[in-house]
Amino acid sequence: MMGDLSEHFDREEFACRCGCGFGLDPYDVDLELVAALEMLRELVGVPIHINSGCRCKSHNRRVGGAKNSRHMVGDAADIHCKGVLPFRLASLAKKVPAFNDGGIGIYEHWVHVDTRDGKARWGEE
Repeated sequence: MMGDLSEHFDREEFACRCGCGFGLDPYDVDLELVAALEMLRELVGVPIHINSGCRCKSHNRRVGGAKNSRHMVGDAADIHCKGVLPFRLASLAKKVPAFNDGGIGIYEHWVHVDTRDGKARWGEE
C-alpha cells in the first residue's frame, strides 16, 4: 500500500475518529511520528494498524484520553499488528530512537507510541 504521508501510511489513518477533520491536513500529523512508524514497520515486518492517531479535544474526552494527551497535538498513535503481542511490539518500538526517547505505553490489545520530548513508560511489568 502506498500512503500519502509515507510509503505505508496515509492521512486517513491518523484522522480523528469523530469526523471533525483533525489529522487530514498533512501538517496535523508529526512527520517524526510517521518516520518512526516506518522504522517500526521495518522491524516488525508486518503492517501496522493505527487504532487512534489525531484526536480533537472533545473526542479525546469522549474516549477517556489523558487530559494532556499527545494525540491532541498529532504526535501519538495507538497501534497494533496482527499476530504481534503488545509486549513484543513495545519491545521493538524501544529500538526506534524517536519512540525510545518518547512515550511507549502497553495495553492489553495495543501499544501507544509518541514522539514527546522526554521518556515516558507505562503498562510494563
